[in-house]
Amino acid sequence: MEADGHHGGGLVSAPAVIDADVGIVGAGPGGMAAALRLADAGLAVVVLDEGMRPGGQIFRQLPAGFVSTAHPSEPPSHQQGHELLRKLQRSKVRVEARATVWDAAAPTGPGPVPHTGAAAQAGKLWFEQDGASRLLRCKAIVLAPGAYDRCVPFPGWTLPAVITLGAAQVMVRGFAIAPGTRAVVAGSGPLLLPTVTAMLAAGVEVVAALEAAPRLAVLAAIPGVLRSGARLREAFWYARQLLKAGVRLKFGHAVFAVEGNGRVERAVIGKVDAAGMPLRHTARTVEADVVCTGFGLVPSIEIGQKLGCATVWNETSGGWCLEAGPFGQTSVQNVFAAGEIAGIGGSEVAIADGEAVAGLIVANLRGAPAPLPLSSRRQSARSAAFAMLRAFHVRPGLFSLAQPDTIVCRCEDVTVQSARAAALVHGSTLRGIKMGCRAGMGPCQGRLCTPNVQALASSVGAAKWDLPTVQVPLKPVATATILDAPKG
Repeated sequence: MEADGHHGGGLVSAPAVIDADVGIVGAGPGGMAAALRLADAGLAVVVLDEGMRPGGQIFRQLPAGFVSTAHPSEPPSHQQGHELLRKLQRSKVRVEARATVWDAAAPTGPGPVPHTGAAAQAGKLWFEQDGASRLLRCKAIVLAPGAYDRCVPFPGWTLPAVITLGAAQVMVRGFAIAPGTRAVVAGSGPLLLPTVTAMLAAGVEVVAALEAAPRLAVLAAIPGVLRSGARLREAFWYARQLLKAGVRLKFGHAVFAVEGNGRVERAVIGKVDAAGMPLRHTARTVEADVVCTGFGLVPSIEIGQKLGCATVWNETSGGWCLEAGPFGQTSVQNVFAAGEIAGIGGSEVAIADGEAVAGLIVANLRGAPAPLPLSSRRQSARSAAFAMLRAFHVRPGLFSLAQPDTIVCRCEDVTVQSARAAALVHGSTLRGIKMGCRAGMGPCQGRLCTPNVQALASSVGAAKWDLPTVQVPLKPVATATILDAPKG
């Protein structure tokens, strides 16, 4: 693998424009799997990733030179991640780390790759790296940017030391930092148990591990899990870790509020019913200095939207996803999707997606045989992921935790009361609420608040939020980066 983005201070010797056969956004499991298969076929592959090193969120590595005193045991799935990372290190794949993609243009031409004829035009991915503005040109684009944590607002959720489940894992696994000494880990979905084990590995006392779904949700997920040996092994592994640490996962519980003078000092926790409604009479207070919370993931589809890819609503798989065919084909020619961007599924699904996408691109570029139909392993992985997500969905009653003065849009400090007032005047669409109170118009461009704004701005809640609009820059970058962007 070529250097992880140009080690060292600046990019003095780095070219402003890079050319490749295939450009991949994201060095997580899906992106790595696609890159390796494409490189094995002799294609020039460049991977752009925001992280310090490849691996994505789930297979995150410490930055070069970092040493961790914690040596957490890892679930079985991480062995597959280590193998991908070892292969990537030995491959000819070029990984550009610390690369933030802020604009994109799709490849154009008369047919699927390879492009032929004078009308063909390379796809373009503009990115910022170490303060410099750069451009990747390629014949095909693979989108594997992953997903974002989904939060549900409650009083005190903006206090320092209230962090998402993903952020907690970044601190521990990505930078060897313990977020606190006494943690409450709460939420629902696939990130809850990995966060508990990460906290324990960092020496943090987990004073409460709360799953909002009822215990019956486990029974609902069992049929899907039994069809996937990998999921079953993971489930047993996490059960053993909690048993060994003496941590009991409390089903049907949530954080009602967080309190403290300038930062987290205590959390109010209690039971919720099957719909997620808080049972206030069960509330009790626990001392804590960090609260980790999250309710699943939301696909990161912004780059796909900018490229013009069709989207589809799938509430179970995270909300709005890119519409993708069996081999990752999007509605835009020579643009492909792998992993969470096409629906939350986990590392096993993302790896299978990446391999399938690469197989189709290789067939097009190299005239190789067409890819085989979906494997039974891939189908069972998807089935198991869907069963888990369906069982541990976001319960609508959880939105009643937020009070009128609870902030719903952190970038613009918009409260629930302000969002509701805007909805009454301008309508409860995202556009209408933005017109009245600027919710979703801050630096995150609605990534954090979009799933919650409509649910909280309406008295009846919203099971489906509007498709967000995107604009350049797709991610916050310096103005100079945009002004100095290579024309290509």
